[in-house]
Amino acid sequence: MIFSDIKLLEEIVKNNDIKKAKELIKPINKISLPTSKKRSALMVSAHNVKHLNKIDEIPADIIILNLEDGVPKDKKEIAKYIIAIFLSHYQKPNKELVIRINPLDEGGKEEIKFFNKFNINAFRIPKVHSIEEMDDVFFLTDKDLHISIETKEVFVSLKDFIHPKFKAFYLGIYDLLNELNIPHSIIKTDNPFIHKILADFSLYSNYNNIHPIGFVYQQYKDLEGFKKWCLLQKDMGIKGVGCITPAQVDIANKIFNLDTEFAKIIVERFEKEGAFTIDGLFVDEPIYKNYLQLLQN
Repeated sequence: MIFSDIKLLEEIVKNNDIKKAKELIKPINKISLPTSKKRSALMVSAHNVKHLNKIDEIPADIIILNLEDGVPKDKKEIAKYIIAIFLSHYQKPNKELVIRINPLDEGGKEEIKFFNKFNINAFRIPKVHSIEEMDDVFFLTDKDLHISIETKEVFVSLKDFIHPKFKAFYLGIYDLLNELNIPHSIIKTDNPFIHKILADFSLYSNYNNIHPIGFVYQQYKDLEGFKKWCLLQKDMGIKGVGCITPAQVDIANKIFNLDTEFAKIIVERFEKEGAFTIDGLFVDEPIYKNYLQLLQN
């Protein structure tokens, strides 16, 4: 835990006490930040002090500090300062930290300016419709940018939606289907239309060397269902998923790490011996390169 006692912080949120919150923000010293395989990205609402206090213990590769969906309008401003408090007291981050801002024209740009001095890996940008909307953002921050792919305009132009600061794409399938006027009931593991969405998302993300992160499975108590979606998305070339509970994190980390140990064997042996056969698999240069890439991702 980051704080041994969170009663004061909970009172600050309850009372929207911005003045008191500002007093608790420590001076920011630049530190080196970890990077990860991005197998699991756990969403944590920025006004939920109890959950924020555990971010140092949760084994997610990415913690997404969420200012957008899930934060009531009357708590968005105090949530911003609560995040600032936690970031200033979290002295040795052991995972990637990403802030999911509000839409750019709904306070998002101001949030980027506010948090740019803090020790975070990236900003996650929602509700983007075109690359032109991002022009101002490129000049506002030196952080990496993670993009929510949830509008129909960006999805159909994904191959050309590129920039050196783009490091991860998140598939917002529920918002995307809303824009297409398609019911969420079609989200089934055996639906070829969903397979098409997943395949296109993965293909164009990987084509542009941008890390594809699959959608959040909202039925958070259905862990078997979550596991099936993880396996399907992994088979589609997607490299991680969004999570909303620590239990989902554990499953995602395991599934998206399944090939690592075998990959280590392949890479180490090929680099010592050259081509060889293992378990009926002939390992030559292309096979070696693929497993090497898996370890480097």
